[in-house]
Amino acid sequence: MATTTTTTLTKLALSLTLVHAVCASRQILQAAGASSICAGVSQYIIAPSYVYPNCSITTPSCAWYSFSNGADYVIINPNSGPGTTANSDYVNLVSDIRASTETFITTILGYVATTYGAKSEAAVNAETDLYNSVYKVDGIFFDEASTDCTLTSYYSNIVTHVQDTTMSPTGQDYTILNWGTNGPECFLLNTSGNVPADNFVTFENSHASYASYAPHAYMANYDPARFYHIVYNVTEANLISTMTKSKQFRAGRVYVTNDDLPNPYDTAPTPFTSYWEAEVEKAAASC
Repeated sequence: MATTTTTTLTKLALSLTLVHAVCASRQILQAAGASSICAGVSQYIIAPSYVYPNCSITTPSCAWYSFSNGADYVIINPNSGPGTTANSDYVNLVSDIRASTETFITTILGYVATTYGAKSEAAVNAETDLYNSVYKVDGIFFDEASTDCTLTSYYSNIVTHVQDTTMSPTGQDYTILNWGTNGPECFLLNTSGNVPADNFVTFENSHASYASYAPHAYMANYDPARFYHIVYNVTEANLISTMTKSKQFRAGRVYVTNDDLPNPYDTAPTPFTSYWEAEVEKAAASC
């Protein structure tokens, strides 16, 4: 039993070393670029990590171990938002991530649903404030975001509130609007009175749906870092081709998982040593 345990831990250590190496090489690849259609599209992984943190980020069997060893950004979601009071398990999770010298997580975001603009600005801002005061997050992931151009002021205001009130110890105030599909350019324009979010989810759906997806033409005029694709129900056999496609679509932020509905975000992609490691490596690589 001891020999088996040692062998398993050795394999995990070697896998983790490879993950660290490919992540460290991302800047080199991005600077060098590539000759393909997705030249220079080096990706960062944003994990919708809606897994309850009842285990340690240093425990290999824990989903948060995977997120910690490969995801650049994570999204915490204590109770379909911050809840009404502090959750000690999430407080400890954030503390452990901040204290770790091994994790690749640089940015912790809080989940807030905007109900497609139906939730009042005051209610949205109150949730942002609770994340700031209790968890000291680095920004907010605004789910259920509308694509209606008449609501740009609403979204500009809640994005500005994050920028004005963030209590992140890293000094970040990162914001994402989750359209889940292509949206209009009006939200990205730096026009008078409009403060765009840092990033927009322009695809969130299954691998089967991704086959017919195509980005809007205007998106080619923007930095790939502005766009984020989330693809679930992706088998290990389809992982690399899906990651390659996201690069060709110039999505600078990505998350691919073999988890599926009804909740494709309640586990980490598995197994670590093949699926997750391959995803992390491909994100850092060229096409």
